[in-house]
Amino acid sequence: MNYQPIAAAVVAVCGVVGLIMQARRARHAMDDVKRDLEVWALLPEASEQRQPLQSSIEEAVARYVADQRDKTRDLSGVVVAVFLATAGGFLWWLSASNGGYWWWCALGAVPFSLFGVVGFFESIVLARRDSKGSRIRAVENDAAAG
Repeated sequence: MNYQPIAAAVVAVCGVVGLIMQARRARHAMDDVKRDLEVWALLPEASEQRQPLQSSIEEAVARYVADQRDKTRDLSGVVVAVFLATAGGFLWWLSASNGGYWWWCALGAVPFSLFGVVGFFESIVLARRDSKGSRIRAVENDAAAG
C-alpha cells in the first residue's frame, strides 16, 4: 500500500490545526503589563494618572501570579485521550486498509476517536481543577446562565 498520500494528509491536517491553535491563542497578560509600564514611564512625575496606572499594573500582576499558581492541566486525562485517539485511528486504518467486513471496525472507531479528541482538548487546557482533575467552574457564570 502506498502511504505517501496518507502521510501528506496527516502533515496537512497537523499544519491546519497548528494554524487554528495559533490564531486562537490569546494575548499574554504580561504583554499588556509591559505596555502599561512603558506608558507609566513616559508620564511626567506630576501626572494625576501615574498613581491609578501603577495600581492597575500591580493588580494585573497579582491576578497573573494567582492564575499561574492555581491553573493546571490534567496530564492523566491527556494520556488517556491520546490513547483513545490512537486506538480510534488504528480502527479507522484497519477498516480502510482491509475493506469488506472490516468496515464494521468503524463503529468502534467513531466513539474512540470522538472521546479521544474531545478529551484531549478538555484536559490540555489550563484551568482550575479539583483533586480528580475535573474543571472547577466559576459560580458566577452558573448563576448568570440560570
